[in-house]
Amino acid sequence: MKVYFGTSPRNKEKYPELILRIFDLISKFGLEHTSGWVKTVTAERFYKMTEEETKDHFNKTEKAIKKADICIFEASSVSMSVGFLTSQVLTLGKPVIVLSQNQDSLFIFRSVKSKQIITLIYNEENLEVKLKEAIDKAVSSINLRFNLFIPRNLMAYLDWATKDVGVNKSEYIRMLIEKEVKKKK
Repeated sequence: MKVYFGTSPRNKEKYPELILRIFDLISKFGLEHTSGWVKTVTAERFYKMTEEETKDHFNKTEKAIKKADICIFEASSVSMSVGFLTSQVLTLGKPVIVLSQNQDSLFIFRSVKSKQIITLIYNEENLEVKLKEAIDKAVSSINLRFNLFIPRNLMAYLDWATKDVGVNKSEYIRMLIEKEVKKKK
């Protein structure tokens, strides 16, 4: 399972040990990072980047997020960049975990109506347990995609059945599988 972990450079400057601890916990849980940028970034260097360097950073961040199955952001300090990236992740349909040491910095996420976003208030003592729980929850919410090749006569039936039931083909097939799973239990 691949994870993108990020925070704002100012947040990294304010809580450097904590950010590195979260990065290391993600690895400890057996997950693969798609970027190590958060380990090396400094606010001083980041805010002095040239326009070209900023574009390059944005492109690398975008690629790392697209490679990830889950994204995690530490947002103990209010950050437009974390809000923007969280929005991007949700647009991609991926689960996102937003961590904070205080409720105040999560105010913007209260209005987001998405099953894909998990907000988490933690302290240094419960960080490991709460982060593991949030990651497990995010992993269980990931939908997998597969392609299905079927003969024309089955496709004709699927077309008819979905119109009759009023759902799309994916939902209909999911319903059939869930029905079979319930039978087996």
